[in-house]
Amino acid sequence: MEKDGNKFDRAKRFEKREKSQKIEKSQRNPLGRGTHRHIERKKNVFFRKEMFDVKAIPEDAKKILETFDDIFADVRGMSAKQRVFLANDIKKLSHELTDDRSSRRLGYMNNAQSVSAYIAYFMWWNLVRLTRLFANLPKKAFNLSENAVAIDIGSGPLTVVVALWLSRPELRNKKITWYCLDLSQNALSQGEEIYLSIAAKTIADGKAKEPWKIIRVKGAIGTEIKEKAEFVTCANAFNEIIENQEMPTDFLAKKYSSEIEKYMNDSSDDKTRTVLLVEPGDPRSARFISLMRDAFIRRDFLPIAPCPHAQECAMAGRTGTKKNAKWCNFGFDTEDAPKKLLKLSEKANLPKERAVLSFILSQKKSAEELKKEKEYELSKVGQIEKNPKLKLRIASNFIKLPEIHKSGYYACSEIGLLLAVDTTNVRPKNAELLEIPFPDGKLPTDAKSGAKMVNI
Repeated sequence: MEKDGNKFDRAKRFEKREKSQKIEKSQRNPLGRGTHRHIERKKNVFFRKEMFDVKAIPEDAKKILETFDDIFADVRGMSAKQRVFLANDIKKLSHELTDDRSSRRLGYMNNAQSVSAYIAYFMWWNLVRLTRLFANLPKKAFNLSENAVAIDIGSGPLTVVVALWLSRPELRNKKITWYCLDLSQNALSQGEEIYLSIAAKTIADGKAKEPWKIIRVKGAIGTEIKEKAEFVTCANAFNEIIENQEMPTDFLAKKYSSEIEKYMNDSSDDKTRTVLLVEPGDPRSARFISLMRDAFIRRDFLPIAPCPHAQECAMAGRTGTKKNAKWCNFGFDTEDAPKKLLKLSEKANLPKERAVLSFILSQKKSAEELKKEKEYELSKVGQIEKNPKLKLRIASNFIKLPEIHKSGYYACSEIGLLLAVDTTNVRPKNAELLEIPFPDGKLPTDAKSGAKMVNI
């Protein structure tokens, strides 16, 4: 039999070895058990930011999005019977907006039935898309002055105005004057009522003092506006504006970028000028957004989002060529969308599993802003040279790469289109912005897409 002293000594040695192993593990992984993957990830990715993080949406906005159908019905004074028939009207309007576009009248939004169907379904879905996007854009994306003037082109039922109010609480106490421009006075009128109803709910909660000033203007892009703006928006309108145009899209981009700039303050004003364009995430719309991006760069408006650079568009949607053939669009799964909206979609036989869009946010900085940025960049020169980084925007869901037993993601960067190979289990989401070490040397090229390959 083993003596008690030997047992005690062996137990002490075991306890000492176990303690040593725990110390060694904690040094390898200071964040504790189960976080080793995160530590490995941080070695390859310095920074990451989602584009559609639902947690970024304010809580009061989430509640309003959940009950938007009740808000709309209350504003319209709709009976329960009228609400029942909405699904059929939505289905009919969807048919006109997609496969029967040629027979659709230009002023279809002046029809009361069409407007109701549009607000009840399409506006609701657009609010879901836009609030997610706006809430996750950079802090200075909407760098507006206290008494800013803004113009919303093709405003319809004021979808952009409502989405901004909901998603950016810091703007609610600014005295913004909105010129809402559209061919349909009916849509503008109903949109203003909906906006005021929603604003009243947040004001009642103490989140704002008074609603923004809304000035409705009947007309198309180019219609004269009395004041100059520092912020111009246009969402889901250019796809209809350019639909029956015979001129090439690059010419149209040049034309409409000029029309938009005419609406804005001149360069002598010490204000940042911002343009935000959002369109459906289809190839044709994405191509036009890319052309508008280029047109605004030539006018000294630099892209703030989604582009991580101001170089040539790596996903320009060009046809008949391998280079820049991919089109820029971003999306998210809809499982977090309002349950009643998902149910309405199914009832109208228009189930939606994914929400997609293409957009560009560009800014022409004021002289003061440019000076501050230059000073900041100069202060960081040594650090940047010591630790060069590459920003890339994930522009796809994951792609299987069976030949190397990995997954990858197409991404946009200042060095062109990338195929980011996930070597450390980063698993980025579609549209996520990553910052990685700047790659050294010549990069291998993906035979299928021509994209340069980098490891993340």
